[in-house]
Formats: sequence, structure tokens, C-alpha cells
Amino acid sequence: MPWNVFSPLRAAAATLVVCLFAGTASAQIAPPLPDPSSPPVAGVDAGTPAEPSGGQPWLTPAPERRPIMPAFKDLFAPLPGDFRGMFTGQNAMIATIGGSAALVGRHGDHSAATSGWGDEETYEPGNIVGNFAVQTGAAFLTYGIGRMTDSPRVARVGAELFRAQLVSQGTAQAIKFAASRTRPDGSDDHSFPSGHSASAFATATVLQKEFGWKAGIPAFAVAGWVAASRVQMQRHYLSDVIAGATVGILAGRSVTVGPRNARFSVDPMPVAGGIGVSFTRVAGK
Repeated sequence: MPWNVFSPLRAAAATLVVCLFAGTASAQIAPPLPDPSSPPVAGVDAGTPAEPSGGQPWLTPAPERRPIMPAFKDLFAPLPGDFRGMFTGQNAMIATIGGSAALVGRHGDHSAATSGWGDEETYEPGNIVGNFAVQTGAAFLTYGIGRMTDSPRVARVGAELFRAQLVSQGTAQAIKFAASRTRPDGSDDHSFPSGHSASAFATATVLQKEFGWKAGIPAFAVAGWVAASRVQMQRHYLSDVIAGATVGILAGRSVTVGPRNARFSVDPMPVAGGIGVSFTRVAGK
């Protein structure tokens, strides 16, 4: 007989076996019924609480779990794992896409830097909003508010925002000194990547991860405005802000995702008419 004929019978049999197993297990662990002639047992028929460790552990209520309040050390202790998480797991693919986009953006660097996108008054505040000190101070303030109001979630978000700033700027500044690209206005050679864009996109990523797209959409809109302001003010090229945005997204993801030991295996794969590349997630040890 085909499989689909017996599938209902197999499902019913499997259900029956599970029910029998559950009933057997319950019968094995269920307490004996109290003897009316015996003295009352604490926690069963005497109304008194059961001992936490005794012969009747099933009567002990499970302790209520309360979110853990992040300690001050949690602002810094996870940083090594955060930096390692920048280019592991799905972040490796995002880094590849962002780097490729920055390379493509180089073709429009000079035209974007010389074309006006609007008046300076519209974009000039982006220099303040995306500033590392402003972003880090706001993150630490959020953490402090969470501690003062006894709100573990607010404190956790503040800690994540704070670490995202340290990771994004640590990475961005290291690349700046390695790249030594002159800014469009010629002021110095720290143009690539944009630190303001990295800070703004790191914050947006954390907010989106914690509160969903209702918070993520306006946060990313603000981050995009900050990035545009850096080009408009001739502080960065287009490829600079694309790279900075990529660094910020990676930093925000690295402090909010779970495991740090996930990896991607990149392998060639045959496709119709040629060869492709496959990304396979490999769990670390």
C-alpha cells in the first residue's frame, strides 16, 4: 500500500503510543494516595507548604523568573565576543554585500560630493546626531534610566547601544587609519569609512532588533539622513557612508544576536549555465 494510505493509521498509532507513554510516566512519578488513617502530609492535605527538597518535589512551585538586571561590567565584559561576532554567521554575508556596495559606490563618489542635495540647514544637525560622544552618552543615559527605574529591559537596551557604539567606532577608526583616504574637503585623511554613519546605523540596528520595525524604520530613516548629511557637508564620499553604514549594522547585530560561534562555509556550487557560490551556516563547537 502507498505511504499516504497508512499515514493516518501511523499517526493514530504514534499518538496512542505517546499517550500510553505519558500515562505510564505519570503513573511512575505520581504520589500515592494518602491513607485516611495516616497523619496528613505537609503540602498535600494539611495546607502547609511542602519542603523545597524532600520526597515530593512535584509540589514545589517553580520560582518566578525575573529578567536579570545588567551590571556595570556588562557594558564592557562582552566586548571581545561582540568584536568577534562582527564577521561571523550571517554578518559575514552582510559584510560582503556592504563591501561590494561600497566598491560600486566609488564610481559616484565625486559626483555625489559635488552635487547639492539641499540646503545646509537641513543636514548640518546630522553632525551632532551622528556624533560618537552624543550617541554613546545617550546610550549610557538609557542604561542609567533602566537601573534607576529597576527596568532590566531598558538597562539591557542601553547596554547594547553602548557596546554597539564602542564596537562600531573601534572598527571604523581602525579602518580609517589603515585606509588613510583624504576627505572631500581636504581637511584630513580619515574619510573612509564614515564614523557618523557607523554610529547612527549601529543605534538603528539595535533599536530594530529590540523593538521591531515600528522603531527600526524611523531609526534607519534618521541614520540615512545622518549619512546623507556627511556627503552634503563634503565630509565624506558616497562609498564612505555606505561602508560606515555596513560597519554600524554589523556592530548592532553583533551585540544583539545570540551565539558568537556560528560560521558560514562558502563553497562553489554548480548552477545552470555556470558556477555559483553557496553560503552554509556551520555551528561552532
